Amino acid sequence: MLTEDSVSHLGILKDKLRVVDQWMYHSRLYRAAAFVADEPCVDMIQLNSFGCGLDAVTTDQVSEIISSKGKIYTVLKIDEGNNLGAAKIRIRSLKAAMGERERKNYKPVEEQIVYKNPVFTPEMRKKHTILCPQMSPIHFDFIETAVNASGYNLEVLPSMDMKAVDEGLKYVNNDACYPSIIVIGQIIEALKSGKYDLNNTSVIISQTGGGCRATNYIGFLKMALKHAGFEQVPVISLNAVGLEKQPGFKITPKLLHKAIMALVYGDLFMRVLYKTRPYEKLKDLPMIFIRSGMKR
Repeated sequence: MLTEDSVSHLGILKDKLRVVDQWMYHSRLYRAAAFVADEPCVDMIQLNSFGCGLDAVTTDQVSEIISSKGKIYTVLKIDEGNNLGAAKIRIRSLKAAMGERERKNYKPVEEQIVYKNPVFTPEMRKKHTILCPQMSPIHFDFIETAVNASGYNLEVLPSMDMKAVDEGLKYVNNDACYPSIIVIGQIIEALKSGKYDLNNTSVIISQTGGGCRATNYIGFLKMALKHAGFEQVPVISLNAVGLEKQPGFKITPKLLHKAIMALVYGDLFMRVLYKTRPYEKLKDLPMIFIRSGMKR
């Protein structure tokens, strides 16, 4: 039995990763998976302490590296329970499958997994509808107006519903954090709705760029688009660090200025709403704004 750090230096990643590699352990894990994929006498078992956020990112990516060379991918979730019966069964099953392959002289079938991201060109600004998931009901209404005033045709999708959640659960690792399942589900639901011309539709999603799992939401989205059959839809990453560049989408001073205004107004209305909501006597009472200087 070999640990991932004892063989990772032997692995060579020949293809670009779908996800953003953010941590040293993940880097070792991906290279170890590449070593196992190319080595016929070695197989891999990945251990997870819990299935959330980062683990959902690594398990999908390691599975793709291993499976692309016809290898068997096995992951064991280890939690606070001390009953390892299920883990032992999984390991026995892996050993049995390995033995069966050896007896039948099985030759793994390699399958290269390619994720396409069509280029969003400057010419697409006028004719493409850019779909944006709803992530902040007050702020994003203003953001939509700010972006459209800067020469784009952005449409913020409606607030999430159970259909969006169901679509997210179909195409996103169910151990991923709930917000990622919701936002990816919103996009897939919209593309399946028939409302949009898929040849003139793009999608946009934020990407933090730092040591945060939200950096890899775009990785979840790429995999979901491929499995749902929407690979022709360009993906635009909204970030400030130069990731996933698209020549047709630029954060210009005009766009940045209007976006900041939108966020300020969003904060203002959110504070007013949350300040008054707990004291409402009448449900759904219209909110009345009074200009400064007017008598009450």
